[in-house]
Amino acid sequence: MRENIIFEESCNFEQNISDVVKFIGDKITKKCLVAGGHTVVNLQDRFKVSSEAINSVKMALALIDRLRIGREMDFLIPLNDFYMEKDAGTDEGKANSYRKEAYNPYIVPPEILKVVQLYEKRWNTTTNIYYCSEKNMADKFKRHIKSSKKENKELFYPLNENRDWYMSIDGHEFPVITNNKPNCAAGNAATLRDIRYEVSCNKVKDKYTSHIGIYPLCSMKNVLDGYLAGEAFYHLSLPTYFIFTGKSCFR
Repeated sequence: MRENIIFEESCNFEQNISDVVKFIGDKITKKCLVAGGHTVVNLQDRFKVSSEAINSVKMALALIDRLRIGREMDFLIPLNDFYMEKDAGTDEGKANSYRKEAYNPYIVPPEILKVVQLYEKRWNTTTNIYYCSEKNMADKFKRHIKSSKKENKELFYPLNENRDWYMSIDGHEFPVITNNKPNCAAGNAATLRDIRYEVSCNKVKDKYTSHIGIYPLCSMKNVLDGYLAGEAFYHLSLPTYFIFTGKSCFR
């Protein structure tokens, strides 16, 4: 089941949250991961974060606040690191020094931490904060499909001497590998798989059983294509609700 919620700018924050809770409140399962604060790590100022990302964090935590009773709800920050390739070439299995610097360790910007701590004080408990590298997740998707994409002709087809691979799902076609590199849709596909399952000792079991994702409006196509890719390739069944906000990407 997939639902897309797009906020109208004329609505205020509290009204938006109330509307979302009313819409999905009885559909969220007992183990839910909420993704917000989608951002790019600024290596020149590790503490810097955009107002759009802060608003997304506020929205994510407000939803957790309203939906947490009787549920296990955790918080994920998806990090866009596709453009952190300033040194000589990167691909799966190869460390990029700029990306490595961003995540070793990842520093939660104080503005985000301040919002989290405000809610922790209200809840009188700590909350789990996770983060994921979208580029690393995209590399994972490429590894997963590497040996099977040619056999999955109903899903994948190649272009440009196999350097570009597209998926075709119910007549909708979109790229997942471009110039032999996995893209944002591939990253979202693998992220959704890791949200859905916990894999250890060759055993797969349920992890989170529902998901709320808050993203900038300009990432809508990549996020939804990634959901379709993950759903089709990994045979996912994960109730997911995406919320797309802001218009700054298009200005």
